[in-house]
Amino acid sequence: MSDYVQRTDRPAMSEWIEQMAAHFEASEGMPLIAGRVLAFLLVCDPPERTAAELSLALAASTGSISTNVRLLMRLGVVSKTTRQGKEAALYRVEEDRWPELVRHRMERVTGLEELTGAGLRMFSGQGERARRLRTVHEFYQWLAGEMPELWRRWEREGKPKLRF
Repeated sequence: MSDYVQRTDRPAMSEWIEQMAAHFEASEGMPLIAGRVLAFLLVCDPPERTAAELSLALAASTGSISTNVRLLMRLGVVSKTTRQGKEAALYRVEEDRWPELVRHRMERVTGLEELTGAGLRMFSGQGERARRLRTVHEFYQWLAGEMPELWRRWEREGKPKLRF
């Protein structure tokens, strides 16, 4: 394992992991360490790692790794397995679950259409307040209308085939 850890300690790899972690923090509200774990698990070889290996590779405490792996498991993008003869659990990214994670996020975003619609009913006829709210509502209405077709297209065209 130490050879692999040394290879991932290259500046470019470390920078990429940090960029991914920063993205997940900004876009998902994910702690940086969770983003680092997720980024590392996306590219590590072999694809399964123990908490101790993650801790060593990412220079983080095992407690922090454990806490953040549980978060990623609740999100459904990391799974835990055990192997007979091994005491430590192994963690791996579930890349096939990514569309489901995004779909749930998009459903929450487009759920704002209902809230802005309720606001429009409440502020109907109130000039500027209603205009601002209508502008936002129309965007969410459009987005909610586009989502079903987007997911149908994904099912039809976007699902990746195994490519090596």
